[in-house]
Amino acid sequence: MKNKMSKTKNIVVIGGGSWGGALADQLLKANNNVTVLTRRRETADALNQGSLIALPQVQLEHPIPSTTNPDCLSFADLIVIAVPLSETAQVVEMIEKYASLNSVILFSGKGLFSHPEKGGIFLPEWIDSNFDNFYSYGLISGPSFADEVISNKPTAVMIASQSITLSTKIADYFEESYLRCYIGDDITGVAVGGAVKNIIAIAAGIATGLELGDNARAALVSRGLAEITRLAVKIGGRPQTLNGLAGMGDLVLSCSSPHSRNMAFGMAIAKNQTPDQKLAEGKKAAELLNARALYENIELPIAQAVHRILQHKELIESEITALLAREANTE
Repeated sequence: MKNKMSKTKNIVVIGGGSWGGALADQLLKANNNVTVLTRRRETADALNQGSLIALPQVQLEHPIPSTTNPDCLSFADLIVIAVPLSETAQVVEMIEKYASLNSVILFSGKGLFSHPEKGGIFLPEWIDSNFDNFYSYGLISGPSFADEVISNKPTAVMIASQSITLSTKIADYFEESYLRCYIGDDITGVAVGGAVKNIIAIAAGIATGLELGDNARAALVSRGLAEITRLAVKIGGRPQTLNGLAGMGDLVLSCSSPHSRNMAFGMAIAKNQTPDQKLAEGKKAAELLNARALYENIELPIAQAVHRILQHKELIESEITALLAREANTE
């Protein structure tokens, strides 16, 4: 941990789940004034007592001040949104009601929002579509399992916004934590990387569940990265972004361990099991991504095969055969 002195800031983390708890824990260790805002009283009570309901096997080093009262937003320098993507609109509405426009928002969700024309859209597009004058905001992404973050295991993440200056400002809040923050201004590339890797991880889970071997999984990771990059560049992202933490790094982690929810989802599908309801968000994400690929008129063979499998339109075996039978092409 770094010993650099920093000015204490007021931070509110919205969401008391595993990732919200992990980020709050690290921001507290970075000597900030941190409050977790959660809907459920029992979640707040547990955090106030030093435990995290979402990760009962992990013991927090210190209690994390928590509340169900949104008035805490009025004092926040930084607001971290750590809730499921489906709850983002509701949370932003609450922020607009209680927080100053001087607050900076840090999003941590990975996924796609539904759009009537494009199918699925990514965070920067969703903000541009819904707000004329929005807060300064950034996005944190990268290979990071919550329990390892809480346990202070070395973790590197990417923080992106529309300017290096703002990304640096956000990263400074983590300056004395155990998170190694890299900064960038390709927020589109980071958003696409975090969302699409979830679908590729489902494919990796299917391959693992079918015991197709390490060769197959390595092929899925490398070609999956090509699909992620193709889409990101199409909508304004930069290819070099996807070669870093927010692309390759996050993809490798998500495709390497059943600790990954999306990989676990794919393994359950391969074994003809009913996935846990907490994992079912992968199906909707695959549907939105498929619609976006059709809108953009680009090929995402692996991601679109996952969509068809989850829609029960094709058997897994026939999709594997079709992928292997594709015409030879350059990488």
